[in-house]
Amino acid sequence: FEDRETPPQLAQAFLGGRGLGAAILYKELAPKVDALGPKNVLIFMTGPTDGTLLPACPRWAVVTKSPLTGMYLCNSSGGFFGPELKFAGYDGIVIKGKAKSPVYLYIQDGKVELRDAKKLWGKMTDETEREIRKELKDNRVRVACVGPAGENLVKYANIQSDLRSIGRGGAGAVMASKNLKAVAVRGHGKFEVADEEGLATLVRELRTNMKESEAVKNFSKWGTTQFVDPINEAGLWPTRNFQEGVFEGAGKINAETMRKQIVKRDTACFGCPIACGKYSVVAEGKYAGTMVEGPEYETLWSFGAQCGIDDLGAIAAANMWCDRYGIDTISAGNTIGFAMECYERDLLTKKDTDGLELKFGDNEVFLPLLKKIALREGIGDLLAEGVREMAKRLKHGTENFAMHVKGMELPAYDPRGAWGMGVAYATSCRGGCHLKAWTLGVEVMQPKYDRFSPEGKGKLVFGLQNERAVIDSMGVCVLGARGIGVDEMVRIITAMTGWNFNSKKLLEAGERIYNVERLIAVREGITRKDDTLPPRLLTEVLPRGPSKGVHLRREDLDQMLNEYYAVRGWDRNGKPTKAKLEELGISKLLGR
Repeated sequence: FEDRETPPQLAQAFLGGRGLGAAILYKELAPKVDALGPKNVLIFMTGPTDGTLLPACPRWAVVTKSPLTGMYLCNSSGGFFGPELKFAGYDGIVIKGKAKSPVYLYIQDGKVELRDAKKLWGKMTDETEREIRKELKDNRVRVACVGPAGENLVKYANIQSDLRSIGRGGAGAVMASKNLKAVAVRGHGKFEVADEEGLATLVRELRTNMKESEAVKNFSKWGTTQFVDPINEAGLWPTRNFQEGVFEGAGKINAETMRKQIVKRDTACFGCPIACGKYSVVAEGKYAGTMVEGPEYETLWSFGAQCGIDDLGAIAAANMWCDRYGIDTISAGNTIGFAMECYERDLLTKKDTDGLELKFGDNEVFLPLLKKIALREGIGDLLAEGVREMAKRLKHGTENFAMHVKGMELPAYDPRGAWGMGVAYATSCRGGCHLKAWTLGVEVMQPKYDRFSPEGKGKLVFGLQNERAVIDSMGVCVLGARGIGVDEMVRIITAMTGWNFNSKKLLEAGERIYNVERLIAVREGITRKDDTLPPRLLTEVLPRGPSKGVHLRREDLDQMLNEYYAVRGWDRNGKPTKAKLEELGISKLLGR
């Protein structure tokens, strides 16, 4: 073990969390290394707000190279792990190499040790958390761990902590490839704040604002599931592997139905008054006994509309088992939906699927398939690779309806119904992701842009990506960001650190972060040709609903990309220019 001081120059330039993790990964990770080899680097990094009583500010990041995409990966999570790591005396953890046998890392008040985890190997994530707390005789230890899916190197295995998923791109497989079953942290310390009185004032002010915010009240009542109806009604809820944009069964799995039928209580992350989490219990029927945090909006889609399923119990059960195995629900549901379409096209047979009939609308295949995926048994070994690799192996034109960008399966918004999401997906730093620039707010929810036009979308996505990079790096939740804007974040970081920030400088940090993330992608071989969408989205139109017949063409995407690259200061091939790197100080900071 080696303790290092957090580099103040890098912290000021990249803030923390995702941004600081990206800067460290750029410096520490060699290009072209095997994502599942010992030379990959796995980084846990807190943001400057972690451990404070600021509302909706407990987020921490995991940064590494993805085995699913072969490029840069960043994830973030709420819960309690990030604040606890701060209390234990650390801003972050940088993990290199590989242990000779399974271990877990235990950090307590500045003391670090590796403990034997052989008896934990093979256990589910919830069992692992319980066993570690039992061994350490402390129920307040916070644990981030992998399950069987990570151990079996499923390309979209995740890390679980406090019923939360650090979810996309296979960070769980990276962690398990190092024979690291878990990281457990416990802390009792405090950390210095430049202006304690100013921070206390901000805490009171922001908490009051959130209590009065209608947007926050909606998240308290419904969580993210509130988006099911408006997205479906706008005709862009991907249905049956993006063949349609309207799901006829949405009313059976929407926020109101979920609240009425299975939600038992609201749950919250450290210091957060929103309580957007929904702890659910299925009390009757085939899936009785299912208990899960969720499902969230994306999971209602991935095991719902994507697979043609309107059984809330089945979706909740699939969610629970994904969490226990340590599997990303978005990629899992997307992959199963792809397999269902392949099966219905006779490109997969019953012999291929171990006797399972993978038909849209049949929820009975979920649990057997998830087990096979987690253990890489039979057809599960193929599905564990994700849709890009599946299409390469299956051939016969399956790449045309393998719904991914750069290897990461697409989430619950069809960009044919909101074109800004098309360029957001195409240019996301980690592949097919909605979280780096959620254009739906200004294209659908409160429209300020024509959602079926390319005009201004490149510039829109540029601004949203920079702001989201700041949010993720500060440790602020994207839901809380509805009440904590850029001006508030300037006041927060000034109070926390004493640094001289303003809104322009803060957003410049977001731009700097995004450019470093792109540099990591570029050295892995990513160019403009990769900043694209699945052929289905550029050649087929939606057959019904409010987005019916609208054609998002290749030339429309090119127009948006040209505008995006120009405002980013990248060349026409999507590479940051020397002038832009010097303008942002990246050359000096990282030796570029």
